Amino acid sequence: MNQIVYYNRIILSIFISIFCLLDAKLLKPSENGKEKEILIINGKRRLYYPVKSDTLVYNIEGPARIEFISRYPVIKNKKESYAFKYDIIINDAETVHVNHRYKVQPAIKSVQHPKHSYTYSGNYFINIDKGSHTVKLIQKQKQKYPVLLRLIKKEFESVGKNKKILKPMIHKTSINIISEGKSINYFECRDGLPLQIEANGEKTLRILTRLEFSDSMGQEESYRFRVSEGKKIIGTYYFSTERSSASQIEDKLDKVPGKWRSCDISIPKGKHRYNVEVLDKGKSVLTRFILY
Repeated sequence: MNQIVYYNRIILSIFISIFCLLDAKLLKPSENGKEKEILIINGKRRLYYPVKSDTLVYNIEGPARIEFISRYPVIKNKKESYAFKYDIIINDAETVHVNHRYKVQPAIKSVQHPKHSYTYSGNYFINIDKGSHTVKLIQKQKQKYPVLLRLIKKEFESVGKNKKILKPMIHKTSINIISEGKSINYFECRDGLPLQIEANGEKTLRILTRLEFSDSMGQEESYRFRVSEGKKIIGTYYFSTERSSASQIEDKLDKVPGKWRSCDISIPKGKHRYNVEVLDKGKSVLTRFILY
């Protein structure tokens, strides 16, 4: 079953400025965080917390982007992939259901459970607004083992002047959005029609997105997309947006752009090719790519 996300407008609206991520910080639970597991990954010790029926509670100050890094333990290192699930509850108001499926990542060891193997990480992202927020993690349903999870909080900083606008590798006609008297090029991305971007690192790739609203859609809508490199999933992103009253799509008077939402991808050294795909059937997302 696909992941289903319902976002509270106030909690998950994006911090509206041109920002990039800075100063990653490991978050520790405010409640029920006594049980821990240390994994050795690439020679480094990484602290994880098991997600069980006793809810893990985090008190977080925004604005910030929160990355949820999860892995699932298995005893036998088989070639098959393993499904695992957990729930995120935001301010006791909205629940996010997260489903992952990954194969075992070789060479990961546990200090507490040396006979266990562990999957590749599932990476899930949300943005939170300014203010105090409560984030709870709970086991979705009974599983053989608890999901192991760590939360990373990332602050924001301005992009600066050294930036480059990238275009999709396969030529597509751009769609112009008129905003504050300026015409800005975006590229359409739909379910079944992903975009491919080539970028050189070490840099950061910002993906700006606007949901295309039709007459049949409401004032607010959520959407999700995934970024991958080959078979490796970089991250899955979920946004909630509303119709923009200050922008319009050129030559598409029957469509309305949503307010923009963004995510940042860290580009390692060398040349990389990324696939960007929308996961919601029937929804069109206008995208813009900035390398800095």
